[in-house]
Amino acid sequence: MLSYHQQRNSFLEHASTTKFGLIVIGGGITGCGIALDAQSRGIPTLLIEMHDIASGTSSRSTKLIHGGLRYLKQFEFGLVQETGRERAVVNRLAPHITVPEPMLLPIIQGGSMPKWMASLGTWMYDFLAGVKKHESRKVLNRAETIAQEPLLAGANVTGGIHYYEYRTDDARLTIAVAHTAQNQGATILTYTKVLELLYEAGIIIGVKVLDTRTNKEYIFKGIQVVNATGPWVDTIDVQDIDIRKDKLILTKGVHIVVDAAKFPIKQAAYFDVGDGRMVFAIPREGKTYIGTTDTKYTGGYEEPGIEASDKKYLIECVSLVFPTVKLTVEDIESYWSGLRPLIREKNSKSPSAISRKDEIFKSKTGLLSIAGGKLTGYRKMAERITDIISARLDKMYDLAPCKTETHILYGGDIAKFGGLKKFIELKLPEFTSEGIDAITATRLIRLYGSNIEHYITELHAIDPRLSTNDIPNWLKAQLQYTIKHEFVCKPDDFIVRRTSDYYFRRKNVSLYSDALIGAMKILLEWSEEEYQLNLTHWNHFSSNTLG
Repeated sequence: MLSYHQQRNSFLEHASTTKFGLIVIGGGITGCGIALDAQSRGIPTLLIEMHDIASGTSSRSTKLIHGGLRYLKQFEFGLVQETGRERAVVNRLAPHITVPEPMLLPIIQGGSMPKWMASLGTWMYDFLAGVKKHESRKVLNRAETIAQEPLLAGANVTGGIHYYEYRTDDARLTIAVAHTAQNQGATILTYTKVLELLYEAGIIIGVKVLDTRTNKEYIFKGIQVVNATGPWVDTIDVQDIDIRKDKLILTKGVHIVVDAAKFPIKQAAYFDVGDGRMVFAIPREGKTYIGTTDTKYTGGYEEPGIEASDKKYLIECVSLVFPTVKLTVEDIESYWSGLRPLIREKNSKSPSAISRKDEIFKSKTGLLSIAGGKLTGYRKMAERITDIISARLDKMYDLAPCKTETHILYGGDIAKFGGLKKFIELKLPEFTSEGIDAITATRLIRLYGSNIEHYITELHAIDPRLSTNDIPNWLKAQLQYTIKHEFVCKPDDFIVRRTSDYYFRRKNVSLYSDALIGAMKILLEWSEEEYQLNLTHWNHFSSNTLG
């Protein structure tokens, strides 16, 4: 099978000679969701992304599919209902990477959410979200709360609420949506940057782009164009003569990662820190991550970074609610920092008070832009804007209705095996027989779900040119798989977004990164110059994103 890398030039040439029904700018979860919805309805769709799939906000969230319990305090009942109900939908579509996560909400004496409010709020949350009976919330007294989480001993806890959210891998969910769109027939082009919006008689007809891998320019034509670039929406729309230009306020959210031995929380917690914000602490793969901050941001978009104040704030949040946990800034192993594209409102508000609702903007030129929203609501956002596009194109194509609510995503076809737990049990022996430890094997099965057979094919067909490369075969197979199937073009595509190794196995990355980039040189057929450029890029990235 030819890899994405090997077919990319032909994809570019094909796109330059095709008139698409829709061009989507932006390869985050919203753009990929639109591409899947549109293509599956019958609209020939092209998606272009200037970096990697999910390289922006869509790989920098709290990695939860959640309804936004705190939005009840802002009376955003519609948002809570929609996103709350979407949790179960996304779990059904991608059960390998979206799983129920028990959550503890401790009630802190003197906090901004007294027990009666938390109890009423979570009851309303369950009702609006249509929560399954076995996942409905339970109200706990102080003793029960501390029994569930002993690290709360010594805190001013009056009780707690046990409820459920859904844990995910945001980048992998976005990849699953993009790959599913591609399987439906959409053309997906990464590292393709928009240089100019093209118009004819005042109507948008396409885009001029730069292939940043070859520095070659292309023109792509489309009947409809959607700007779904998240924080970059205004930078694209500035070219349009009609559409609103100052739609967004950007806020920055930072998460920090520490070793579980330093913060051995038993289950995920969502806690009140007394300043009007709620903070998550979530255990994952031997680590605990904590977040998020919410501060207005006016800097560059490439890597928002972390400030000393961000670190201090999150460490202090943990100390406030978990007094027996003695974290220091030096305990931070890694972090991620992302930008939220929030809709600018007339009245000035604190970042946390700005609505997370999405909004669609229409131009008389035909350009559509969408901004705001949450990871959880990506499918409904895509449905709303694709409804508009379908109405505009109805006489040009024989279009089907939206079907994404039942469209199983890439890797998600595991229900027939009895669910994720049984699927893992079924597949583990195939890995242990290859000498792969159970922890690594389980992680791989969760990553690839029903596509694990494709991974196993790679495991049994390691490229002989990698025989002297000093990384384990299971990692070589993973690299081969992601290059062939998951749009991988650069080291950070793999290390940061396809595996999350950079956040949760940072020490491993420091051991294997040089050898892995050497393997990429072979598999992606880089020249020596390209190899040096990628190595330099990775070293610069990693040295500037240390915890």
